[in-house]
Amino acid sequence: MLFAAAALVVSRPGAAQEARGEPVTIPGAEISEWGKVGEFRARFGRPPGSPAKVPAVLILHGSGGVDGRGAFYATALQEAGIATLEITMFPPGGRPRAGRKANMPHAAAALKWLAAQPNVDAQRLGVMGFSWGGGIAVLMSSELVQERLGKDVPKPIAFAPFYPVCFGRSRDFVNPRNPFYNAHTRMSAAPMLIYVGTLDDYEQGERPCDAMVAMWPAAARDYATVRNVEGATHGFDSRRPARSFYDELVHPGGGMVRVNPSPKAAEEARQAIVSHFVKNLNP
Repeated sequence: MLFAAAALVVSRPGAAQEARGEPVTIPGAEISEWGKVGEFRARFGRPPGSPAKVPAVLILHGSGGVDGRGAFYATALQEAGIATLEITMFPPGGRPRAGRKANMPHAAAALKWLAAQPNVDAQRLGVMGFSWGGGIAVLMSSELVQERLGKDVPKPIAFAPFYPVCFGRSRDFVNPRNPFYNAHTRMSAAPMLIYVGTLDDYEQGERPCDAMVAMWPAAARDYATVRNVEGATHGFDSRRPARSFYDELVHPGGGMVRVNPSPKAAEEARQAIVSHFVKNLNP
């Protein structure tokens, strides 16, 4: 089986990792009131010995930039018959002050680029992301956001956000001054698998991702699954050593964030994510 081979990929935290594929340049895009971006870098990988048309998953990095997590999943997805495109939205430490709306042009441009590839099936696209990118993945499932991205941007049919700071997204949804206000009222009925640790320092309250999903329309709720990883911190699948850092976005006023890698939880998550996309993108 293809996925059985993927499980053999070395996944030692801290090891230098780069998914199979080639560097590509994505043309820029502009979304009115949300921002404009010039061309940017990405890495595109196809499954080994793949047929003419394959599904593809767009991978969105976290605040630390491209750091090996994308490659950890991309390699396994490619082995399972799914192409991957990991884009560089900003360098480490370059998180946009304007918020996630500033990276929506990146996502729109990347989806258009994928749809234009002769070996990619534009009707079978998925999106996954980590932390900052995970929040973008959640938002991209909203029909309201999809309309803002443009009619020429293909609509993904499956999503997998990792620790997308659900407490923050829930606040954005009900804030009239936020660009994603009311996005939750039009969440699409697309399969979504959310991973979050129960010790995530960005979150507040009991099972915040469950609470976020509870705000959505019934059809969207029916297609959403939240995996609360017991005892896991933010970034539990990090490919770097354990660390902690201060972030001004931790609750009102800022705070410290722990990142304790869990190889076991990461491997279980990788297997579940591959199964999720295999089931819904049908490679």
